Amino acid sequence: MRSHRLWTFPRHRHREVFEFYFLFEGEVVHHFDDHDYTMGEGDFLMIREEDFHSLSGRNFDFFNLILPLQFWDTLLDSLNLRKLFESKVSQGRFFTHFLREQQSWVLEDLERLFLYQKTEYGDILLSRFLLSLASELIGPPETLAEKEASPVLPSWLKSLMLELESRKVESLTVRGMADISSKSPEHLSRTFRKYLGMTPSSWLNQQKLDRAALMLEHSNSAVMDIALSLGYDNLGYFYRLFTKRFAVPPVEYRKNYSLVPYGD
Repeated sequence: MRSHRLWTFPRHRHREVFEFYFLFEGEVVHHFDDHDYTMGEGDFLMIREEDFHSLSGRNFDFFNLILPLQFWDTLLDSLNLRKLFESKVSQGRFFTHFLREQQSWVLEDLERLFLYQKTEYGDILLSRFLLSLASELIGPPETLAEKEASPVLPSWLKSLMLELESRKVESLTVRGMADISSKSPEHLSRTFRKYLGMTPSSWLNQQKLDRAALMLEHSNSAVMDIALSLGYDNLGYFYRLFTKRFAVPPVEYRKNYSLVPYGD
């Protein structure tokens, strides 16, 4: 649904189905009996079967996904996802927000669903979309340092971590992290030490070394090429960091865990 002028939709409800709304641009207000719910760009909201609501907005672009309630219940139970989605309930309704960099995959999947709805391919796309949504809600597992750190992170640090997840780790720098967060390098360093128990450079090296380990397991690229691709132009330095993190040097790690033939 797209409109550049004032648009309203009358009060209604759906039976035996529920709705997802993803707002890509503009602002849309849902008028419920108990309150109004304003959606901004990147917001993702589920409307329950029992909800009576009307809508209004201007200069917006949103997708409205309507699914049979039985399909949703079967998916949640078969994949053990009910607790995950119920944990994201806000004011009685499922809600989440995607940053601009995260919105591209949501938009692409919904555009394909729009084109191929009511086809077998559309059913496959729908299952993939909902699984992708679940994986975004779960997020990657916490590092040991994050688990040991204070559970109450500053909101700007949470936003920074979400932003960094959507970027290629090899392109990240501490200076770039400071620029993204609009904080000084000194303030960034103090906050990382306080809440994550490490410096920004240590955190960044940790992410790169984890990526290096995956590349050693799943590719036959030379160790030097892997190090260079992650921004390490000093092979000795890369070896020292890797060995400290995984207790074995890269070549031995590959011998123990490689899933493909290699020839270092």
